[in-house]
Amino acid sequence: MDMNLPNIPGLAARPFGRDGDYQIVSDLVVAEARADGQDDAVSTAEEVEVAFRNADHMDLEKDFRFVEVDGEPVGYVTTRWWDEVDGPRIYRHMCKVVPQWRNQGIGAALLEWAQRRLAERAEHHDTDRPKVYRTDVDEQALGGAALLEADGYLPIQHGALIIRPHLNDIPDAQLPDGLEIRPVSSDQLRKIYDADVEAFRDHWGFSEPTEKEWTAFLEFPYRDESMWKIAWDGDRVAGQVRSFINEVDNRENSRKRGWAEFISTAREWRGKGVATALICASLHELANRGMEEGALGVHVENPHGAYRLYQSLGFEVVSFGTTYELSLIH
Repeated sequence: MDMNLPNIPGLAARPFGRDGDYQIVSDLVVAEARADGQDDAVSTAEEVEVAFRNADHMDLEKDFRFVEVDGEPVGYVTTRWWDEVDGPRIYRHMCKVVPQWRNQGIGAALLEWAQRRLAERAEHHDTDRPKVYRTDVDEQALGGAALLEADGYLPIQHGALIIRPHLNDIPDAQLPDGLEIRPVSSDQLRKIYDADVEAFRDHWGFSEPTEKEWTAFLEFPYRDESMWKIAWDGDRVAGQVRSFINEVDNRENSRKRGWAEFISTAREWRGKGVATALICASLHELANRGMEEGALGVHVENPHGAYRLYQSLGFEVVSFGTTYELSLIH
């Protein structure tokens, strides 16, 4: 499918598939994020490859386009789709344009190509589900938000990056009676993964996972089970925090940040202090490993009060992002 590019000398589009393309995507992600105020943004080719290789319903040859000026990459667009449980079919697109080539019609061309590509796929999907375009924009990306809103997209949900700026005075929260934290063994990985999936089943945006997502879980570049805090109720997982340390990020930004991430609690254990105890145990673990701050991402509208809980534990908002949506029939 051709792209309707603005009349800029040397501007052309090409598909994904050359040696080094994962690194190019990584570089473009960082360039755009830093242009939008995220001066500490870091990405690696390995992270991009794991994400792309394990994305369902995305054919890189057909669903991805770079845009280049005289052979120099200046942006990209990618598309894919999936179904929400009891929700719409999501046709997701993501566009990136480096700052020096913004406001010249490239972003609009990428958006228009993504919509045409996704609409083409939707024509062949026989489903009773509503069909919607969806994408995400960081709060600093005012141009991207303006482009979407001018096309009729509406903000529907928000996420936040939150930081605990120090690892002092961590509460000594205890698990409820009957639960215990144990070291993780390799034969427990699938049970831990399945418990996390089940815990999120009643959250906004949940989609039924595939084996590719299990593979992505295993291939997560910073996975370190020795850091995880898993609460066990006998042989069942009652809750979990799968912490990690991104050494690349820390090295690039000369900091000591750990992530208390991938937090979930089994429904029967919610509201009993499980998440609080596991997060505090994770923060202690990060401190013991020499980290000086903790971080995590959170869905602001989380119906179970996660956003408020994290703030009560000393986390502070660093940035927000917005999810935008538009019906395919408009």
